[in-house]
Amino acid sequence: MPSNALIIDDDYDVQLLGKMLLNQHGYSAVTAGSLGELAREPSLLNAELILLDFGLGDFTGLDIIDYLYDLRLNASILLLSSCSKETADHTIEVGKAKGLRMLGFLPKSRLLTDLKAFLEPLKKIPKAPNSTELSTAIREKQLFLVYQPKQNLQQGIITGVEALVRWQDPERGILYPDAFIPLAEQSDLIVPLTWYVIEHALAQQAEWQSQGLHLNIAINVPAAFVKAEGVLEAFDQLIQQSGVSLTTITLELTETMGIECLSYASYVLNALRQHGCQLALDDFGTGYSSLVQLQRLPFSEIKIDRGFVSLMDQDSVALAIALSIIDLGKRLGMKVVAEGIETEAQYTLLADAGCAMGQGYFIARPLSVTALDAYLSEHSHSRLTA
Repeated sequence: MPSNALIIDDDYDVQLLGKMLLNQHGYSAVTAGSLGELAREPSLLNAELILLDFGLGDFTGLDIIDYLYDLRLNASILLLSSCSKETADHTIEVGKAKGLRMLGFLPKSRLLTDLKAFLEPLKKIPKAPNSTELSTAIREKQLFLVYQPKQNLQQGIITGVEALVRWQDPERGILYPDAFIPLAEQSDLIVPLTWYVIEHALAQQAEWQSQGLHLNIAINVPAAFVKAEGVLEAFDQLIQQSGVSLTTITLELTETMGIECLSYASYVLNALRQHGCQLALDDFGTGYSSLVQLQRLPFSEIKIDRGFVSLMDQDSVALAIALSIIDLGKRLGMKVVAEGIETEAQYTLLADAGCAMGQGYFIARPLSVTALDAYLSEHSHSRLTA
C-alpha cells in the first residue's frame, strides 16, 4: 500500500512534477494550492509526507506550520520553495520548535536539475507502523515508560513526574508517541494502550514507594478510556493489585478529548476523584469547550498548553493568555501546571506569576527510571522520602 503525500503549492507545474516524482517512488500524492483549500478539505492532510511552499498568496508557509501544529499532525515536512535560505531556515526552526518533523529545505530550482537532492530527504522518513504491529507491541511488551520531572516552581523541588510512553520497535528503533498514538486512536487500540501505560506506571509507583520515594505520577488518558465499559471496576481491580493509593495519581485529559456526554463523563470522573485520584485538564486554551468542561467536570488541575508557554517570553499575546490562565486557576482553587518550559525567562515569568508547577526541557527531559534516580540524587532537595 503506497504512503500518502501532500504537495502544498500554488504553482501548478510544481504540483504536477512533484506528484509525478512522488508517484514514481511509492507515494500516493495529492495537492493543495492554499490554506483555504486545506481548511475546506482537511482530509487532504492525511499524509505521511508534506511538500510545503513558503509563498501561498495571502498566506505563507508559517501559516501552514501553525495549522499543522494546531491539528497535532505528525507528517514529515520538506520545505520545497523559491524563498531565501534565511526564510527557509527560520521556517524550519519554527516548525521544529512546535515539535513538527522538518526534513529540511530544497530550492525549487533544484527540483528540475537534481533529482537526487529531492530524493535524499525522503530516505529519512521511516516506514509508518501499522495496527497489527502496534497490537503485537502491546502484547509483547515492546512499549516502555519514561518520566519527565514536574517541579514546584515556588519551592524549586521535584514533586511529581509525567509518565510518557515509548515504543522500542525491533526494526525502527525507539518510536515516539506522535508515530503511533494517532494509529492507536484510529484502530481502537487506544484503550488497551492506555491500560498498558496505567498498569506499568502503577507498578513503578509501587516500587518507588517501597523505596521511600513519593512522587505523584501523571498519566495521559483519552476520551475513549473515560467512555470504555467497566473502566471503574477495572481501575479498582488494578489499584488493589498494585497496592498504590490513587492519591498519588493524576489523570490528564486533553481538553479536545471529544467527550460528547458530559453527564456520563462527570459520573466516571467523580468516582475517580472520590477514590482520591487527581484530574488535570491538559492543553488548556487550545479547544473550544474548555470552559464548559471546567464548569461541569471535576478537575483539580489545569495545564497551560506548551504553545503559549514556549512563546510567552517573546509574544505579548501568549504571555497575556498564560497569565490569565494562571489567574483563572487561582480563582477556581485549581493547581496550574505549565508544560513546555524551555528557557530561564519562561521559568521566571511563570514563577513570578504564581504558577504552581512546571515541566519542560529547561527543568529536565523525559528520563528512564535509572536516569531519573540519578537526576533526583543530583538534586537531593528534590528527593521526597517518607
